[in-house]
Amino acid sequence: MVNNVLGSQSNLSTLLAQSVNNANQTSVSPSLLTGSDLQAINDLQTNAPKISDELLSQLNNETIDEALASNQKAGDVLKQQLTSLFTISSTLNYKLSDEELALRTVISSQHEGLLKNENSTQLIERLNTSVKNIQGAYANTSDILSSLGQLGHEQKTFLASSQQRVERSLNPYMESLNRAKYEDDDNYLFELSVKTKEGDVINITFNSSQGYDENTGEAVDGFSLSYEVNGDLSEAEHKALTQVLSGVGEMADEFFKVSENSFNPLIVPNQTDMSLDFLAGFNSEQLTGFDVSFSTTQNKDLDSKENTLDLSYSIDEASNQQALVFKAAGGQNDIDFALDMSTIGAKDTQQMQQYLASLDQSLEDSRVNSTKDDKESAFGRKGDEAMLQGFALFKGAFASMSSAAERYSNLESLADQHFNDGRAMVADLVDNMITNDVRYQGLGNKAPNTLGAGISKLADFDATFSYALDNGDYQPKSTIELSQATEQAQLGDLSGVTQSKNVSSHFDYQYSRPDYYNKEESYNVGSAVKNKELVGLDQSHEVDVDTKMYAFNPQTNQYELQMAMQEQTVSKSDIRLIDDIWLEENENSYNMNKKERVESDDKQDDFIETNRHSHTKLVTLIGDLDKLAENKDVRREYLTNLSQVNFFMDKK
Repeated sequence: MVNNVLGSQSNLSTLLAQSVNNANQTSVSPSLLTGSDLQAINDLQTNAPKISDELLSQLNNETIDEALASNQKAGDVLKQQLTSLFTISSTLNYKLSDEELALRTVISSQHEGLLKNENSTQLIERLNTSVKNIQGAYANTSDILSSLGQLGHEQKTFLASSQQRVERSLNPYMESLNRAKYEDDDNYLFELSVKTKEGDVINITFNSSQGYDENTGEAVDGFSLSYEVNGDLSEAEHKALTQVLSGVGEMADEFFKVSENSFNPLIVPNQTDMSLDFLAGFNSEQLTGFDVSFSTTQNKDLDSKENTLDLSYSIDEASNQQALVFKAAGGQNDIDFALDMSTIGAKDTQQMQQYLASLDQSLEDSRVNSTKDDKESAFGRKGDEAMLQGFALFKGAFASMSSAAERYSNLESLADQHFNDGRAMVADLVDNMITNDVRYQGLGNKAPNTLGAGISKLADFDATFSYALDNGDYQPKSTIELSQATEQAQLGDLSGVTQSKNVSSHFDYQYSRPDYYNKEESYNVGSAVKNKELVGLDQSHEVDVDTKMYAFNPQTNQYELQMAMQEQTVSKSDIRLIDDIWLEENENSYNMNKKERVESDDKQDDFIETNRHSHTKLVTLIGDLDKLAENKDVRREYLTNLSQVNFFMDKK
């Protein structure tokens, strides 16, 4: 981890926070890393090879005094533990020292890897494993002797001294091998720029590099940290900046997380534990946004590509908007997402759960390999893992920015006129009708509404997530889009809210092959309120699927269509509740056109076409209809009010 490179600093976020209090440029050159990987040792202790029955019997037959008088038994146990690590059988013609035995386990493992034609990365992993196993052998030896009551001061001293000699013996070998393979520089870069509401700009740059000096044969490690402020920071701005540094620093720690042994750190960018939760508490009263970049460049000669992450977040008080742009590239994986969201919104836990579930379903729809019936992922296991890491970060950012909008709405004096002017009340009225009114027939269930019925109280937004895997001629890509837009209207004594929710998923191979999958889902709701009572509610839900699957024909040297399908499901519900008379129209339709290739010796292009169509419409009228038939004035007033509501709903 970066914090290991920093030596005495506990983590990068702490270092960054401390740098705020010291505007001078800092440069440190920490010493090489040494020590044990305690976690690996603990894991190895659990599954370590057991001591042989013969040696155990010998140890149990010795008195404690006899054992304490000599380190022979401790040496015997240690040699058995080290010998058990050999991966290639060999005959020992002479007695090996601890150092020779340990080095032999490393060489035997490397030999095995070479026999299997493993690449340099795999050999490095073997090297790291060997060192951890050796450390585990010493830990196992101590554990065995301790369980037998034969781990005294002399044995502890003997084992500590032996392990120290082994580490000194292995250190040049490990360092030489790792540095020789990574001598073309491993650079780790961190850049952060924060802008205050007053226009001050804070720039922070961190750089860490590793290399190998061929002239001296020594490793070169170092890092630099610079901190610049264009303007003067107030105490409040300083506090807001510290909050951002803490969150960004934790992100950096995760991005630069290392898989390390006691001799060499191997940087592995990872978004598994990365979080954007700190955006929920972003201080928009003091700051207007920030830009941050992380990058690692490792051993270009070994085709290890650069890993980058760029993040930009800004908030515009004048337009009540916040924006986030995220881009990450590592090896064959590219992750991009963007969020444009209003700063005016309220808490809506149920709708948030609906949106997150809809995103998950959309990702599942778009990630499948459209050329296989078993629906295996087109990205493979590793690609899926990378995509899911980025997708989790995307969903976390969506939730955090929604929370920021809720908090911002509560802080701003203008929030009432922007948000609470009828929207929350209408949302509750609609929810009550959909949930509790027994007369409600609702939308058809031919295609379940994953977007959630009713009016969302969350801040409006546009969100896009994409993941691409570039493997030469094989370039699958998934794109997910989710949006919500809300408008309010007033006409005479009628007011209302309209809202649209949309989610789409798209999958293709970026022109490397013609397969594709498109799915679009929309839910629209409109309302009319009079005297704080809901008099009109219109809903529509539509799902469209368009997909084509191809197969490569080596005879024609081209892709040929195997299946094409267009599918549309539409459900509508229009309700008028005037003078306690319930009028509801429900309409549902389904259309499907499918074309499938049939294997035939007679015809090269033989397809079966399937078409399906259905349509239903139901009108429900509930109430005291006699008064409409018997009283012209009541009927006239009802029709007038109905016409006004219909005009209001149509106008929106």
